[in-house]
Amino acid sequence: MAKGTKALGRWKRRLPWVIGIPAVVLAGLLLVAVWDFRAIEHHATEGPFEFQPQACAGTPLGNAALATSPTSVGLSAWTTFEGSTSHNMAIVAHGFHASWQFETGGSVVGAPAVVHGVVYAGSMDGCVYALNAATGQLIWSFAADNQLMSEPLVANGNVFVTSGNKVFVVTSTGLIRGSGANTLYVLSAQTGTEIGSVPMVGTGMPTPVYSNGVVYAATGGQEFYAVSATTGQLLWQLPDGVYASMSSPVVVGNTVIFGGAAPYELLGINDQTHTIAWTLPLPDASGGVDDLSPTVSGNVVYAQVPEGTVLPHIVELAVNATTGQLVWQTTLGVDYRNLWQRALRQGYVASYGGEEVGIATVVGNNLYVGTPGLPDLWDLNAQTGAVIWRRALPEAVRSSPTIVGTTLYAVGRNRLLVLNATTGQLLKSSHYNDFVEGSGAMIECTTASPEIIGKTLFLEGGYNGYSIIATPLDASD
Repeated sequence: MAKGTKALGRWKRRLPWVIGIPAVVLAGLLLVAVWDFRAIEHHATEGPFEFQPQACAGTPLGNAALATSPTSVGLSAWTTFEGSTSHNMAIVAHGFHASWQFETGGSVVGAPAVVHGVVYAGSMDGCVYALNAATGQLIWSFAADNQLMSEPLVANGNVFVTSGNKVFVVTSTGLIRGSGANTLYVLSAQTGTEIGSVPMVGTGMPTPVYSNGVVYAATGGQEFYAVSATTGQLLWQLPDGVYASMSSPVVVGNTVIFGGAAPYELLGINDQTHTIAWTLPLPDASGGVDDLSPTVSGNVVYAQVPEGTVLPHIVELAVNATTGQLVWQTTLGVDYRNLWQRALRQGYVASYGGEEVGIATVVGNNLYVGTPGLPDLWDLNAQTGAVIWRRALPEAVRSSPTIVGTTLYAVGRNRLLVLNATTGQLLKSSHYNDFVEGSGAMIECTTASPEIIGKTLFLEGGYNGYSIIATPLDASD
């Protein structure tokens, strides 16, 4: 009896702890949910962003710099995000080496387009820069009406770029991303002269896509635009019911595909009938759908989605591009760290400006992908979604990797990572600051992927790097 009384006494003393620990955990989870909602509410109602126009950096040299550009370097046209729908930014250019750094007046967050020996890049200082790929000399610059976070496209002698910022605005018609001016520009690739422009509702952060003489743009204003690539005139416009943040559309056949939010869904627009061909609702998504930039192989589109809020997990999807039906899905992992770091607004997600999804690269039957919330990289079977290998890394990888032969290059928050593409073995890890001269604070990489042309690695300086960089690959691999 005494033993039973003592045992009961011990349980009574422990009872507050037994009840208290789960209660604390539950309270913490509720705090995360409330914090996240309040943060969204705050961003949705904050005041308008005031873009301050400034003179573009550098002194344009015009034809003097253009005449010496190596016309065989780069692609013949840059028609989609990262140059191709596979997102593998490895371009053959035998014997090409370059080493230079061009300083802009603002952050460079998109990969530069390299076409016929000229590097085209946008900056958050609101300027488009055209540079000699061999020397880094400025050929021309163009001042837009807002920040530039999209990649320039280049086709048929013209450059296409969209402007806009990331501020949320609540309107009578719903939530819109992008305050101030939002514009799609058509410029001369040779001189930077404006040929035409179309004002848009909502931000032009997503990189547009070019197909058969038409430029298509998804925006933060629940509107989709089709613009003449020759004249810069609006051809048609379609309300799409979602806002896109950084989700850059791809064209597969007659379908333009991208992701959106409010509600979260992947959607395909028929470019012949000017109607929404299909939607794939993603009701379990906890964010990031408006940031995803689809990867394409054949008639299959790949996209990453974070699902769940209490125990968020990252899912990679394969979708039929014609019908919008799910082909397969693979759960990459439970994102425990992301849960708490979202509450604290720091760590992996915050380091990428809030973007919550990774972008895949497809090469043959291999789908290489990382995610901002976990410091891992995966090689998936592109046909089935089966995991071929998974590698823990020093830092998370958000941008699409670049594969040259059996070598894989990926960008972490502060590092360039080099792996064996076949086995996933980490071969080298270099600090990003090694490529940016005079950088005091640690430079943060952004969504742009490592771009390899010949023996030259092109990088953007990130959110606080303010530069476009060309460095010999031998110095970094």
